[in-house]
Amino acid sequence: MSLRRRTRIGLAAAAAVAGLTTAIVPATAAGAAGTSGTAAQAAPGNCPKLYFCGYSQANYKGTLWKITKCNVYYEIPDGWNSGGSWYNNQSNGTVARMYDKNKKLIYSTPPAASGDPTGNWGPVWYVKAC
Repeated sequence: MSLRRRTRIGLAAAAAVAGLTTAIVPATAAGAAGTSGTAAQAAPGNCPKLYFCGYSQANYKGTLWKITKCNVYYEIPDGWNSGGSWYNNQSNGTVARMYDKNKKLIYSTPPAASGDPTGNWGPVWYVKAC
């Protein structure tokens, strides 16, 4: 387990012990990394068609991470503990899924094309493109 993961677990545990109920992600039906729930504007120029793209910063900026194979758990990049954004530029109607450290589903994106310019990678450990 990386130091980043242990730190995140420690912070979450401390919040739970303190009785804090603040969401570690924006409020949505499922929690997790998305908030928009609606179709996004045109795809960012660096997110190719048929890819799910993650960004380390809001508004599709910062380090780009892109995945495309279905049914593969991709671990998010180290250091992505909060903030960020994502864009689902896969074939129309395709849904990407985000999972916690135990590979429990925590969020499903709206069908492609969709995105969230102000998501939160904090609770996400893995993503399946489709």
